[in-house]
Amino acid sequence: MRQIWRNWSKAFSSPIAYGVGGIFLVVSCIGAGVSAPVRKEPPTPQFVRDVAPILDKKGCSVAGCHGKFGGRGGFALSLLTLSPWDDYDPIVRGAKGRRINFAEPEKSLLLLKATGVMGHAGGERFQVGSPEYQTIRRWIAAGAPFSVEEDAHLTKLTVSPANAVIPKVGAKLPVTVRASFSDGTTRDVTRYAQYESKDTAVADVDANGVVIGKRWGGTAIIVRYLGTVEAAFLTLPRADSKPYPVVTGSNFIDGFVQANLKKMNVVPSRLANDREFVRRVMLDVCGRLPSHAEITTFVADKAPDKRAKLIDKLLDTPEYVSVRTQRLGDLLRIHPQRIGGGITGERGAVLFEDWVRDAVASNMPYDQFVREIMLARGSNLRNGPANFYRIEQSAENRMETVGQAFLGLRMACARCHKNPFDRWTTDDYWNFAAFMGKVSVRQGTLSDEFELFYASYGEVRNASVTGRNKGKIAPPTFLGAEEPLKLPKTPDGRDPDYVEKFAEWSVNKSNPYFAKATVNRLWGHYLGKGVIHPVDDMRATTPPAVPGLLEALSKDFVAHRYDIKHTIRVILNSRTYQTAAEVNATNKLDDRFYSHFYPRPLPGPVLLDALNQATGTTERFGEFPAETKVVDLTLPVGSFFLDTFGRSHREFLAELEPNIEPTLV
Repeated sequence: MRQIWRNWSKAFSSPIAYGVGGIFLVVSCIGAGVSAPVRKEPPTPQFVRDVAPILDKKGCSVAGCHGKFGGRGGFALSLLTLSPWDDYDPIVRGAKGRRINFAEPEKSLLLLKATGVMGHAGGERFQVGSPEYQTIRRWIAAGAPFSVEEDAHLTKLTVSPANAVIPKVGAKLPVTVRASFSDGTTRDVTRYAQYESKDTAVADVDANGVVIGKRWGGTAIIVRYLGTVEAAFLTLPRADSKPYPVVTGSNFIDGFVQANLKKMNVVPSRLANDREFVRRVMLDVCGRLPSHAEITTFVADKAPDKRAKLIDKLLDTPEYVSVRTQRLGDLLRIHPQRIGGGITGERGAVLFEDWVRDAVASNMPYDQFVREIMLARGSNLRNGPANFYRIEQSAENRMETVGQAFLGLRMACARCHKNPFDRWTTDDYWNFAAFMGKVSVRQGTLSDEFELFYASYGEVRNASVTGRNKGKIAPPTFLGAEEPLKLPKTPDGRDPDYVEKFAEWSVNKSNPYFAKATVNRLWGHYLGKGVIHPVDDMRATTPPAVPGLLEALSKDFVAHRYDIKHTIRVILNSRTYQTAAEVNATNKLDDRFYSHFYPRPLPGPVLLDALNQATGTTERFGEFPAETKVVDLTLPVGSFFLDTFGRSHREFLAELEPNIEPTLV
């Protein structure tokens, strides 16, 4: 407490008394004592910390209102208040300053329209005298202050509970949100946060963060505040008084899956019988149907380990190599038209796919596979992986490809603005893309040849729409790092090769994305859905279907030196993969916890080969021999059947999985 002295007519002076929650001035005059409380004014509201969240919460910045491109009624705000620093000028200086009335704050258009006192197409957003009204009024009365450098900014958002169980249908669970700011303050922002349930069939959430359970299952409650997102992961068990049966697993995968099912009181389906299993595993691994002889031989075999032996046998077949090569070709989007078109594109595509096939056949460690692609240099007609950099030719597009294909991250939204449902900012995007800035292409010796090299030029500039650093040179920075990567020049004075460091970081065992993204993609192929789904969008707010499973699979993958075959073998040997598709009374609503096998349509190439196999026919594809299977094709071919029943056209990053839709022909 400070001591404040007052003089009273120069006749008497007395220090104030100390009190809790207030300051009291004690005045003694002619023997009389008077105690008068002096009210402590709340701190002046700040624009970003106090005013911007109100505009977001009340819907002023949604796409249907002032947040749409060009705004509404001549008033534009950043979408979902993702860049509040860009909103200050339109509010304070826009409309020739008429939105703010410093002399009479109550007469500011910002307040008159939001309260419905003056005509407003958006209607009443809050009431006169409400906490929102008072905050904005006090901010205007204080002169509407704002400083990008000095105002507190959000540093952390904490959601509580982070993980919880809703005990029963109809039960309510309040979610609270606290925000930490750069000035050291922390406050409860539950009132101003935005909420969304990822699965409204399981639980709903209201505008105040109160969750109500609707049916058994799991969901995430997405919490958004000032452009930052976090999530609360909630589970609602199925109501059943019957004792839970004992279910025996085959490996560590089943431990995680069955523990999660038991928590939700859901019993897994029976084990698939031998006929079901042999058909499933041959289609998944080899892309073909088992023959009658193979089925009868397998069913007659009484060895307890016959399934494990069959899996080992199939993983050593040429068919496995073809199926795996085709899936990697889809992932990398190997297509003549993307590598230059014409003869050049065909030669480059064949060379690249042949390299992939050799890598699969030799079971090249996956970290080495990705590293060799990212570090490819030289001629595209001599080094197959060099064609990877021809598929996308800008630094930002190459970064997006690496992020989505190898790290399971969709970064595209952050190219222009902060992703409202993920952690990535525009700075994250452009600083990450900067690693690719100096990868360059030049004409090779032959007319249809190009050479890949690392140039001494090619800085990347932040080209975001709303970022504070737009237009500035983006420094190469790893995702999640606080500071840019700074490397010294080489001994001969050349610029360092940042792509080499980028590749090392991408496949390093300490990287939080690479191993998880790889095993999640494998899991999605063999189980129908990724543990995090979609498999190329592993955002922090998407709940894993089975807690702990991805971590365990990725650790095992790294421990076995990124051995793809090993991880496939572990997945196929699990009881979870070998569970029947037939449902029971407890799991008929399950579509994401792997209590039963999920039926799915066959990809077009596998379906066409299976039809030819079953009917004893062949299909002729261009200049390829008549007996060539679809999964063995090294170049794309025209096919009405494949277009109708689903194949990847290797055109867009979002089309890494074949497009399969129910179709009548």
